[in-house]
Amino acid sequence: MRGLRILSTYRWVYCLLILVASVQSLIGEHGASHVALLASAEIAGAVLLLWRRTQVIGLILLLAVFAFAQLLAALESEWPTRFVQYAASALMIVCLDRALLGIESARAD
Repeated sequence: MRGLRILSTYRWVYCLLILVASVQSLIGEHGASHVALLASAEIAGAVLLLWRRTQVIGLILLLAVFAFAQLLAALESEWPTRFVQYAASALMIVCLDRALLGIESARAD
């Protein structure tokens, strides 16, 4: 299996899991408007991350959501690492995609 195919599979699984978690947050939201806003932005970011042309916008949006979620957790005296893990995965997807595309285009030349 080629690197781009593996990355594409990982990207789709990652975005699907983010979408499921965001929908669960929206459903379980009990009057917390910031939860609805964050979950909606997270859904938009995950959808944008799916396509190469919009992946950077999706990455920026997801990084902002994860940073804000981490800040909210810190204000509640919690320090979960999951937001850092989510951010690292999104960043890896975009960076690896660019690196693999560079390798593929060099092979084509």
